[in-house]
Amino acid sequence: MTVNASASVARMRPCSLVTLCVLGCGSDPAAPSDAAVPDDVAPCTTPNVSGELVDWDSTTANFRGIPGAQLSVAGESPGPATPPNGRWELCATGDPIELVVEAPATYLDASVHVEAAALGGRALTLRSLTRERAETFYAERSLTFDPARAHVLVFLAGDRFDLSLDRTHDAVQAANDDSTPGTYVWSAGIAGRYVLFPNVAVDQPTGTLGGDPSGPHAVPLTAGKLTIAALLHVFI
Repeated sequence: MTVNASASVARMRPCSLVTLCVLGCGSDPAAPSDAAVPDDVAPCTTPNVSGELVDWDSTTANFRGIPGAQLSVAGESPGPATPPNGRWELCATGDPIELVVEAPATYLDASVHVEAAALGGRALTLRSLTRERAETFYAERSLTFDPARAHVLVFLAGDRFDLSLDRTHDAVQAANDDSTPGTYVWSAGIAGRYVLFPNVAVDQPTGTLGGDPSGPHAVPLTAGKLTIAALLHVFI
């Protein structure tokens, strides 16, 4: 699944310096060209970090954006709610970029770890799920969702590699859409477009992802929340 995020997305906050962006953004002529910003703050005039937040089971044929979520750079005030298509845009600097997702309704909140390299790969598609869907999805995989543990979802924006996580967790699951682009099929495995480490121990505030040549990657772990990590390495 790809993102064409631009004027149609909700602006998260104004800034005068932007250093990172998702490549390949398109436009939505039906949406307003910009959001109002305070007179004393320059709007973002260069490409921003952008993407989409979609439901766990969203497909190309049955697209399900998540409206009402608020994204922000960690430590900053939440931005406006995402529109029905779940698209978002914000100003951010640094590598990695650490974001916070305050999810609507019963969707799980998330900490998002985006490495600069990942912004040059597939457009950034973040997935979330409700507590109810987490319980049924885990049951389908012969697992039991534990709200007292973290749940680490990795989005590989480039080539797929066997991944590992140095914290105790349950059987790793991987999703790929090789048969039908945009429709992800989950199975037990450690290599996929998405890789889920279920029920991760939170005895430490961070864990380390490894296995791909661009690692290791330190990611936050919080009980009851998703950790979404966007990584990229291209095999040459």
